[in-house]
Amino acid sequence: MTPEENERWMIRDCARCGRRASKSAEWSDGPICRTCYDRAMRVRGHCPGCRADRLLPGRDTAGAPICRDCAGISRDFFCDRCGFEGLLLGGRLCERCTLADTLGRLLNDDTGRVVTSLQPLVTALLETDRPKSRLIWLRNPNVVRLLRGLATGTIPLTHDGLHQETPWRTVAHLRDLLMDSGVLPRIDRQLMLYQRWLTERLAVIEDPEHRRCLQHFATWHQMRRLRSKAEKGPLGRSQTNQAKQEIIQAGAFLRPGSPTKAAPSNTPSRPTSTPGIPRSWPPGARPRRSCAGA
Repeated sequence: MTPEENERWMIRDCARCGRRASKSAEWSDGPICRTCYDRAMRVRGHCPGCRADRLLPGRDTAGAPICRDCAGISRDFFCDRCGFEGLLLGGRLCERCTLADTLGRLLNDDTGRVVTSLQPLVTALLETDRPKSRLIWLRNPNVVRLLRGLATGTIPLTHDGLHQETPWRTVAHLRDLLMDSGVLPRIDRQLMLYQRWLTERLAVIEDPEHRRCLQHFATWHQMRRLRSKAEKGPLGRSQTNQAKQEIIQAGAFLRPGSPTKAAPSNTPSRPTSTPGIPRSWPPGARPRRSCAGA
């Protein structure tokens, strides 16, 4: 179809919003654009004409929503699988049935069935009030990669397994869904985000000895402390921010040639320290920036 033919046959002034656009339907009140069509597929309630509780895509002479029968709309909107009346997608399936099929393809165990361990996640996703939002989420290639990895076992279905994956925001959202559905045990969110930050921070440290030192400090001092506090109640952002600052300061101390702070000559020198990290050295001393024997 040429642009001229498209303009002649498909472009109309929408009867509902007045916008000039490609029409998606021609109903009793006139041509309907895609935006107004999608909006009409979300209107449900008691039809003022027949009192039936159902989809109300049409409009009466006063502009009130009415059902397709009262509006004289010949097309039906019933899902060919479940019979739900609403927006139909490919194969004349509703959004929820389409979501079920999409999840089934992504999370199958190569026998045509959803991996048993991930079935609670599928159930939780299908119970959402807005399946369309989940269909949009599943268009994200990172989400597809993560779900396929969990289904095939290339990504372990554990917190540690997800901890190694990127991007972290996508992983964090998926982890929340897995915890909400009971697939994974709950862990503190701030603790989880700190672990992600720590992994990225350590990855950019070039000196393997310094990286090992900070990893040792974070594992045996910080994580023990944070986990102990998380058992008593949710961590606050200030607590993990303090842990981040400790890692940053310790990394600065370990870098060759980093300045050491000396107290003013008229003030008694008092060593400072970060828990688990050697104290600052007095002026003139040469610290040994090593974790040997740690």
